[in-house]
Amino acid sequence: MRRNPHADDLAYLRTFADDDVIAVVELIRLGVPETTVYRRCRSGGPWRLLAPGVVLLATGVPTRPQRLRAALLHGGRGAQITGLDAARLHGLRRGTVPDDVHVLIPGERQVRSVRHVLVERTTRLLPPVVIDGLPVAPIGRCVLDATRRLTDRSDVAAVLTEPVQRRMVSREALETELDAGCRRGSAVPRSVLRAIAAGVRSPAEFAVREWWLARPELGEALFNVAILDVRGRFVGIADVFDAEIGLVGQVDSTEHHFMTPDQVIETERQHRAYRSAGLHVIGIRPNRLRLDPDGLHRDVLDARRVAAALPPAEVTWRPDLPSAG
Repeated sequence: MRRNPHADDLAYLRTFADDDVIAVVELIRLGVPETTVYRRCRSGGPWRLLAPGVVLLATGVPTRPQRLRAALLHGGRGAQITGLDAARLHGLRRGTVPDDVHVLIPGERQVRSVRHVLVERTTRLLPPVVIDGLPVAPIGRCVLDATRRLTDRSDVAAVLTEPVQRRMVSREALETELDAGCRRGSAVPRSVLRAIAAGVRSPAEFAVREWWLARPELGEALFNVAILDVRGRFVGIADVFDAEIGLVGQVDSTEHHFMTPDQVIETERQHRAYRSAGLHVIGIRPNRLRLDPDGLHRDVLDARRVAAALPPAEVTWRPDLPSAG
């Protein structure tokens, strides 16, 4: 067979690749002999094999986008990215992206997982969303696929609360997707979704709620409710609210309340607004759940006594997010 003159023209070959990632069968079609392809992928060669039959037309460590494209080529027809890589492409920030790229493929396909690529066959392959030229699983599917492989409840809360808090997907839609999917690994996501239904909007709030509910002497509390004053004016979103005694607990995480001077000013303003409405406020630093749980417990009990001694506050409340139904 006559050798294609373009077989040694890297610039030409790159025009057929996506981000320098290309299938071996495509290189052969372009005239590069198969033996040459794999010889160039050997140690010290100019190319790199990213997955069986998938080549990077360069050396060095591949970028994450290059690894995503390699995983899709390995998955073949109908493959789409899911898990935290997909969540990142949708614009979500929470959660630690695992080493493996997780892809979904049609159930009838026979493709195995390989190093750095987790392949999952499914009979429920939803139409993908194309982001940056990549087929990506819908947001509800990708975050649930990610959390089914997590065991830490705080990690699961971090992944599931963000899209609900940002109103990118409803809690009800996540529950529907979870019910329709694989039961394996669904217990922890299901418990977190119950907490989201109760008002939790962040991993810090999830931890505070679990700590609070484990101590019945702290009383019944609502989570993430909008407080309105006697004239119906919005006062703020209370992270924790005991409506019976008028106690507000604000989860004052460093990230959202004390990272910048403006955040400190806004946190102080919010506390003053609650007090002006006749409510008593206690700030709850999430790290105290771990570092000083007994001290926090005493402080909340003291705050409850102060709140109970105040005149009843003339306020009303409503859920912070409307129901999807």
